Amino acid sequence: MSLKELTADKHAEAENTLFMKTVFEGKMPMDVWADYTFQKGHWYNVIEKKAESFGLLENLPGIKRSRLISQDFKEIMHFNREGYELSQTALDYCKYISELDSAEKVLAHLYTWHMGDMFGGQMIKKIVNAPSRHLEFENAGELITTVRSMLTDELADEANTAFTWAIKLLREYDSRLMEQGSKPSQWN
Repeated sequence: MSLKELTADKHAEAENTLFMKTVFEGKMPMDVWADYTFQKGHWYNVIEKKAESFGLLENLPGIKRSRLISQDFKEIMHFNREGYELSQTALDYCKYISELDSAEKVLAHLYTWHMGDMFGGQMIKKIVNAPSRHLEFENAGELITTVRSMLTDELADEANTAFTWAIKLLREYDSRLMEQGSKPSQWN
């Protein structure tokens, strides 16, 4: 089995969260998207710093997204007048990543998130009417090939752990979305 096949169930579970369904329906309220972008920037920063510490990014020029996520967030942060605070789950996930003790484990998280941006993110950037610099890859084909060459089936357990974190992070928004469900989309 391939890593993709070994993580297919968790990947499907993440795609079936209310959060992702709302994204793909084009109905994501901007305040929720802004908060997600804020949270995402933090765990991407930790993944990328940890990946750098293991030398994983040396052959992956252009894969880093955290600075671009920050730029995207700055353009939409005004949608939440109450401000932003890292959720406990995002804090816990950042701590988890920072304590990973092997390049392989970090690679599993990089694979889960960054490859997700290079694939599903390409659909999302067409649907979500918000800044999406972090979903623009000048060399996506090269990055995909290089990341795939680094992958082994032994990464499956940790990649599934990364998907479990993703599911937990995405589900935090589900009740918020249900509360806003009857409201029209707030993209303008």
